[in-house]
Amino acid sequence: MVRVSLPSALVAVGIALLLLSAVPVGNGVDTDYVHRVDPAENGTLAHGIAYDERDVLPYEDLSAPAQRAVARGAADSPYVVEHASATAPEFRYTSDHVSLNEGLYAVSYDGTVYAVRTERRSEALNLAALAVGLAFSAIRPLGLLFIAAGLATAGLRRYRG
Repeated sequence: MVRVSLPSALVAVGIALLLLSAVPVGNGVDTDYVHRVDPAENGTLAHGIAYDERDVLPYEDLSAPAQRAVARGAADSPYVVEHASATAPEFRYTSDHVSLNEGLYAVSYDGTVYAVRTERRSEALNLAALAVGLAFSAIRPLGLLFIAAGLATAGLRRYRG
């Protein structure tokens, strides 16, 4: 039978807890980034916000993610992406406040000026993912405590011994 010393066991449990705390867990809220693309009418965008030609962004000057959002949104609005890495850097994704060039943009695409409305939408709170994330956050300091206790016990035994 293999006999494991208490300090070794404490350090091993601490390392296992630290490794477990490094497991990636999704955040508690599922966020979508929505692009609503509709033709502008009579010099106004959504919500009756007026624009002039200086406010119109040429499609060709947009980044690749913005071009993709405008083209796909014009074909079938709304266009939704689920990761912040797929959003357009020149667009702000608002959740409540909309103004020209802040959540609402005039974009010239294929000979038409479109109102591009961007928003950040959170569907619901994922309680299971939140609980697991909080539990894993609590495990890290516990792992450090086990390692410290194991090292302290080993040091104390060596000092006394």
